[in-house]
Amino acid sequence: MRIWTRSRVLVALFAVTALVIAACGTRVDHDSIVRAADTGAGPAASDVAPGEPGSVADAPGATADPDSDPTTGEAADSGRGDGPAGERGGSSGDAGGAKGDSGGDQGGATNGEPIVIGTVGAYSGPGGAALAQGARGLQAWGAHVNANGGINGRPVKVIVMDDGGDAAKARSLMKELVEEHNAVAAVAAMTVVETLNSWKGYVHEKKFPVVGGTCGPEWVKAPMLFRQCPSSANQIYGTALVGAKHGDGTKFGGLFCSETQSCTYVEEQLFDKGGAKRAGLDPVYRARISVFQADFTAECIQARNAGVELFMVIADPNTVERVTSSCRRQNFTPQYLQMSSTMRPQFASNPSFENGLVSMSVFPFAGLSTPAFKEFAAAWERFGDGNAPGPAAAQAWASAKLFEKAASSAGSEISRSSIVTQLRKLRDERLGGLTVPLNYDSSGVSDVPCTYYMRIAGGKWTAPEGDDLTCW
Repeated sequence: MRIWTRSRVLVALFAVTALVIAACGTRVDHDSIVRAADTGAGPAASDVAPGEPGSVADAPGATADPDSDPTTGEAADSGRGDGPAGERGGSSGDAGGAKGDSGGDQGGATNGEPIVIGTVGAYSGPGGAALAQGARGLQAWGAHVNANGGINGRPVKVIVMDDGGDAAKARSLMKELVEEHNAVAAVAAMTVVETLNSWKGYVHEKKFPVVGGTCGPEWVKAPMLFRQCPSSANQIYGTALVGAKHGDGTKFGGLFCSETQSCTYVEEQLFDKGGAKRAGLDPVYRARISVFQADFTAECIQARNAGVELFMVIADPNTVERVTSSCRRQNFTPQYLQMSSTMRPQFASNPSFENGLVSMSVFPFAGLSTPAFKEFAAAWERFGDGNAPGPAAAQAWASAKLFEKAASSAGSEISRSSIVTQLRKLRDERLGGLTVPLNYDSSGVSDVPCTYYMRIAGGKWTAPEGDDLTCW
């Protein structure tokens, strides 16, 4: 049992660190993501004619009104009509294989053949704690699009495929998405490193575009992977720059998990390669920790004695919370400087994080008033999971809006090749302030050195600079 527990925690950590060097939603287990994807008793999306009523998703906290226009579109797996509703690759306790779709042809103002897209990601099990809101964010976008006439009048069908963090299953599901469902693209690929590497070569071979996702270092020089984020190195440096520009002090310290290379990568970028110092911080302390530690008293005392004012913890959110609790018991209350994936939305109410600074690789998930953000907030309010959105939801929404931009520009000829063509035409595209400026060429995305930032103030998430970017 102890070995099983360690493996579960490590899978969760791999999921989080994929986002740490890329972009934590609420914890959603396998059954919850299935419920979020299934319509329950309603017909499959492919069985519902335009304008006919479907059923509202049986998801925790779903806010869609079943008496209104039923545009949640979250029917069971049907692809282009093949496969029974509710088909799953495993039992409800299995880590992967669950599939669901969102959109279908339920939007009253849509007509024609659905535009089929999908996502393959670690949406259940331990990894689901960090990534599940990504699946929900993509479904919310699909439902919102269909409620507003679709794309060029055509409905969108979103197929959610849960690999549970299993690399072999991830490759199998990606092949199914491409070859059986004939999707035009994968969107918001919320993956861990190991699962993405299992199908990365396959999508290049098939010239199958993957639009947005966790944006880890494996997205570099990948012509079919269109990330919506800066590179991992720039995301890490941007976090240090946020601390130097907005922090209450410059003496910087960090704790880095010892279980994955991803944590080590962040440490190396900030300390060994001088990122923190270049940004204007004074690195005075660092240490390796384990996510299996129950207490971090020694590390907190050492950091306090070193004079740390800005403190970073690179680990899963549970470990981050244990660190802050240990430090508070030692009357050590530094200002925390974090990458978004190490934080849960609920952390805003934790006194330890008051005045905390957080970098974001896409738009802040709270505190904005721009039209692009209001669209996201309205869609999440109606079609989200009933909880406050977090970084993974923002990552997925930005990915979906990027796909929407390309598909809308493609006109009536929406295909894999036309999506790629339209994406490569984009120049300094920010999607209304949802992303850093995006430019794509035949080798992938250019790397724009910019970041967003958020601050916890008064127990709430804020975006003091709105959707303005910190660039260098």
